[in-house]
Amino acid sequence: MPRSRLVVRVALALSLSSILVGCSLPEVEPLMPTPALYSETGATPLAHIPPNQRWTPRKVYFATTRERSESQQRVDYGNRQSSHVSVGLAMIGFGGPDMSRSDLDRASSQAEREASVPLSMAGLLEAGRFSITPTGQLEDASGTTAWLLDDLNASIAASRSPDLLIYVHGAKVNFYNANVFAAQLDHFMGRDMTSVAFAWPTRQNIFSYGLGDDLERAYRNAPALSTLLELLADRSIAERIHIVTWSAGGRLVTEALAQLHERHADEHPDLRERFRLGTIYFAAADVPGSEFIEALPRLEAIAERLVVTASSNDGALRMARRFMRGDERIGQIRSEALSDEQLETIRSSRRLEVIDVSRGSDQRGFDITGHRYWFNHPWASSDVVLAIRGGLAAGDRALQPEDLAVLWSIPSDYPHRLSTLLQRAGVPIRQDN
Repeated sequence: MPRSRLVVRVALALSLSSILVGCSLPEVEPLMPTPALYSETGATPLAHIPPNQRWTPRKVYFATTRERSESQQRVDYGNRQSSHVSVGLAMIGFGGPDMSRSDLDRASSQAEREASVPLSMAGLLEAGRFSITPTGQLEDASGTTAWLLDDLNASIAASRSPDLLIYVHGAKVNFYNANVFAAQLDHFMGRDMTSVAFAWPTRQNIFSYGLGDDLERAYRNAPALSTLLELLADRSIAERIHIVTWSAGGRLVTEALAQLHERHADEHPDLRERFRLGTIYFAAADVPGSEFIEALPRLEAIAERLVVTASSNDGALRMARRFMRGDERIGQIRSEALSDEQLETIRSSRRLEVIDVSRGSDQRGFDITGHRYWFNHPWASSDVVLAIRGGLAAGDRALQPEDLAVLWSIPSDYPHRLSTLLQRAGVPIRQDN
């Protein structure tokens, strides 16, 4: 790279580091705020769980392309890219050792908590590893995938929901973060599902992302995710496989699903039936609009539903576009920024839902802002729960339709609509009576 270009990129990264918090999170993550679905309706996420299953930790499966640390005394995964995929179990602790189940129940239903609930890595087990070629071929001489599928299927069979949830994180986070986020999403979905954290080797500094190194890693890890989805479709008993992805993870997921479609487009008449992909939820996704729209027909051919959340006041995505160039990101895209051809692709979509969380802010009296709104703001996080655990389309999730057929907003009477929604039969969110 010419020196002048390198200097410019370093300068941009320095500017970005001072302005763009990106996907940065606290070193010890507290439990996310309680979704309004619970705090404002009287429903509780955990009351339905039988007494013999009431413990505070939560098990999460993991699949990671991070290199394992060299320590023989503890299992951990660093920032280096591995040549294989490691899989295993993480036990995530909710609160300190003195937190009781009743304390956790109460904290999980309150809008304002008396104290934060820290999430810890209480235990970690690596079961094995397998390799994936650049073309997505799985190589497993040790039989690791047999263990993964046997244990995963036992978990699915014992769960109240037969669905599987995969969480794909964004940039500037570590292995711990990937697992605790999967666990707390699972927690607020009633601990009814089996969850998997897909941890790719992003580093914990904005320079690696701003200079493009971690961005390249996101795309480079797409074959690992697409092959994992193939494995789960072929050998798991999950009825549906959902994905929640945040920020830069959206690029990885978009590329992985496009690759999955490319590999199998001529093999099966219905790829949605073949792969059983349910809702793919792109939360505040750092995916260029042209890239996503170009892939949209392939994504729709392979998934039941695509949900994109957007905020006009997502400073991280605004600065990412300014300093890293490219189109407006789908987590912030405006219809006036699209070409006629792109708009036509979106209008013809039958499986895309765009939730503009900023729209209607004047009527509500507040905006839903930042890069972490999708789990920090109780109204936005409620939609994640209803879309994944509820399996509900946008029109059934207490949202308000807008002028474009795929576009929805969060109305000012959202809490009332949530309460009404929970009275309907067939909504798998429990009301605490």
